[in-house]
Amino acid sequence: MTANVAATPAVAVSGLTKHFGRVRAVDDVTLDIPAGGVYGLLGPNGSGKTTLLAMLAGFIRPTAGAITLLGQTGPAGQQAARRQMGALIERPTFWPYLSCRDNLKCLQGIYASDGGDTEIADLLATVNLDGDAAQRKFRACSTGMKQRLGIAAALLGSPSLLILDEPTNGLDPAGIVEVRQLIRTLAGDGRRTVILASHLLNEVEQVCDLVGVMARGRLRYSGPVSAMGAPAQVFVRTTDDDRAVALLRSAGWDIAAQSGDGLEIAATPGREWEISRDLAGAGVYIAELRAMGGALEAGFMEVTGEPEGDTP
Repeated sequence: MTANVAATPAVAVSGLTKHFGRVRAVDDVTLDIPAGGVYGLLGPNGSGKTTLLAMLAGFIRPTAGAITLLGQTGPAGQQAARRQMGALIERPTFWPYLSCRDNLKCLQGIYASDGGDTEIADLLATVNLDGDAAQRKFRACSTGMKQRLGIAAALLGSPSLLILDEPTNGLDPAGIVEVRQLIRTLAGDGRRTVILASHLLNEVEQVCDLVGVMARGRLRYSGPVSAMGAPAQVFVRTTDDDRAVALLRSAGWDIAAQSGDGLEIAATPGREWEISRDLAGAGVYIAELRAMGGALEAGFMEVTGEPEGDTP
């Protein structure tokens, strides 16, 4: 997926700051997010990610700084821009005694969306809540169903700017894959910008072109995912490691390290199968293959000083 870098950013903030008493939740953040594509936001617990997103969505007011949304500034301009914005921040809340379909119907009226029953049916199908699930009362929904309904609600009115805070929380592995694919689809044509906050580094690496990293309220990095840290690597153990090294080097692979345990090979995520193909074609077979820490993990730890497990 390629980000569509436009002359006017989808979001621009300058000196954005938010204090809660003596706590600086967001501290002098300046950031431009290009229009089109998916921008990932990472950070440890208490880094200020959710507070930053809540200010963009208009849920809380900044202590200082300026926000420009879809080229609009000032209270009136931001209010107009937020009519073109959808947001899922923290856990979604709905009317517990209404069904998934009826919850969306009520929100459709509140948001003045004119999509009617067709829009609701399409959104429920998009988040895999059609059929019998559409009639289930919200109080009886699983955590994953509630999360998917929250995404559907954020998509009412087909917003051009979508903010998703931990959208895969509560989903099983299959659901996580579905939501990742959905996010790519939502931003795939370049007409919508998605801001994705996630504690899953591999999720951001797979879905996003650009990433911002926050720590202690400050923005520590903003730029391409590919520019952070070392190349992604995979560990490989084969039936003949010495021969595998020669074969892979001749095929153009970068062997980062070799030990008695196996090989470490620089590989872009998603290309690991090509290693197996190149070896099997020469009669060398893989006994073990697993992903290692790559670009985003290395860059995250360098920028924040925090291991992956400390992210929210």
